[in-house]
Amino acid sequence: MGHAPLQLKNKTLLLHYRLASRLEQIALLAAAVENALADRPDLAFAVNLCLEELITNTIQHGLQGAPDRQIQVRLSRSDKWLEVMLRDDAPPFDPFVQAPAPQLDSGVDERAVGGLGVHLVKSLMDDVRAFYDGSGNLIVLFKTLKPAEKEAR
Repeated sequence: MGHAPLQLKNKTLLLHYRLASRLEQIALLAAAVENALADRPDLAFAVNLCLEELITNTIQHGLQGAPDRQIQVRLSRSDKWLEVMLRDDAPPFDPFVQAPAPQLDSGVDERAVGGLGVHLVKSLMDDVRAFYDGSGNLIVLFKTLKPAEKEAR
């Protein structure tokens, strides 16, 4: 059963970012995301947590640490959704299926690496999908755009 594609109306591309597959590049991406979502730091924070987790996973597991493969991130926004697309050229790897479920009751040392992060991504986003299109992996995250929570004074 395939998902019906979400119809994103009036979609605007906020960011199209390419980074080399090195962990230290993630901070530069995070700054670009914060800039692209300057009006919604709450969303930027959630997106960056997810991207850091997924990109770390891609570099360590998907690319086995190969340093100069390209990873692309696109951030788009429609009336109701924020869409985050993450693309790599690693062998097929679906973190949402292949990562172990987190053992939330075990000690940190005993947890399988990666499982907790995927759990985090699923809890922060409203919809997560992973595809392999023959040349690489595509991960798409959707977050419903609710109005920013008003700060309690």
